[in-house]
Amino acid sequence: MEVKLNATADHVFGLLTDPKWLEARSLALGELSAKCSARKSGGVQVTMKRRVHRDMNAIIAKVLNPDSDIEIVEKWSGDGDRRQATYALTIVGKPVTVSADIELEATGKTCVYRITHRGHVKVPLIGGVIEKFVVGETEKGCIDELNYLANYLKKNK
Repeated sequence: MEVKLNATADHVFGLLTDPKWLEARSLALGELSAKCSARKSGGVQVTMKRRVHRDMNAIIAKVLNPDSDIEIVEKWSGDGDRRQATYALTIVGKPVTVSADIELEATGKTCVYRITHRGHVKVPLIGGVIEKFVVGETEKGCIDELNYLANYLKKNK
């Protein structure tokens, strides 16, 4: 998925690596709890721990809980014109992960954010169904987060 944002890449990067802003975004989007930290060392590593609620059908509920703890680690590198990150989401205590590649590219006074998600589920027989659900929910959440970011940028020029 790709979105053009009406702000500089440096400004967007600053928000995407600001623990307080990320926690506020998560709570504003209805997550049950959110805790975030960022560590700078040759790049920036952002670690988020969130408790989320997701509606799911009975088949998926056999493996996942509607209320789950997730951990997300983003490792950012690059400079002001082009930054990249790896993304790893783990559902705590479940054989389910989502990985992604992220790019944030400067385009003058605006920037482009790109992300591609991949699911990994180690569950026999119904793993494909769970993977499709988890990646779909992750992408829905990503769309909500990007819409929140775009609206925030409009209101806070």
